[in-house]
Amino acid sequence: MSLLGLFVAAIVVARTTALDPPSNWRICDASIPQDQYETCVAEAAKDVIVSMAGGLKSFKILPIEPLAVDSIKIGEAQGSVTLKQEYRNIKLHGLTKNLEMIDYHIDWDKCLLSSDAYNPQVDFVADYKVDGKVLLLPVTGSGRSNITMYDLKTRSDIYCEKYQKDGENYLRVKKYVVKFTPKHVNLQFDNLFNGDNVLGEQMNRFINENSDLLFKELQGPYEETFGLVFAKITNDVFSRVPLDKLFPSA
Repeated sequence: MSLLGLFVAAIVVARTTALDPPSNWRICDASIPQDQYETCVAEAAKDVIVSMAGGLKSFKILPIEPLAVDSIKIGEAQGSVTLKQEYRNIKLHGLTKNLEMIDYHIDWDKCLLSSDAYNPQVDFVADYKVDGKVLLLPVTGSGRSNITMYDLKTRSDIYCEKYQKDGENYLRVKKYVVKFTPKHVNLQFDNLFNGDNVLGEQMNRFINENSDLLFKELQGPYEETFGLVFAKITNDVFSRVPLDKLFPSA
């Protein structure tokens, strides 16, 4: 999410034919004053993300609204939440809806892009399987799950490098760090305890009474996984469009 996460990458770049950015993308010239440039890039980044909602055929990018992810596995951790978790057929809804770019900063000397973004609601919907304990209470089950993050602020720090390919300069991201900070989180796990409705309802109620604490202990693997997903999407753009066509004078 930051959906400026969409400006990241950490994969090997294949040889591809250079492309021009889509005609509806806003291009910002780095030679203008810094404050104007960063405002322009923030607005441009939002436009790019929203334009990807339905996918970009020329860049072989699938729709990101919702964003589909095959699976996430989270091993048992130490602390108040010791859950082995597996999520499959993941759909992340809300990445492009009512997106706001709060702040954007670029340091080309360090090749560091930092941003803060806001989404009113993002839903993580998936098939789940869990086994372990939450605050010493045993939890087990498999079925459908929905983790909803409300008033979500996302901080992104994107560490990049410039390189040459076919005589042109391109960008490649070495590391992408994302931090999710929701105001509130709601978690729903269907079919807990093999379909025992009474125990399942009690556990979902207990989980949501402690949802903020639980999310803080589980969010690290979510952030790491989606950082990699956003990185893949970003490099699908960066590996095809030369740097001077995306960021003139950078």
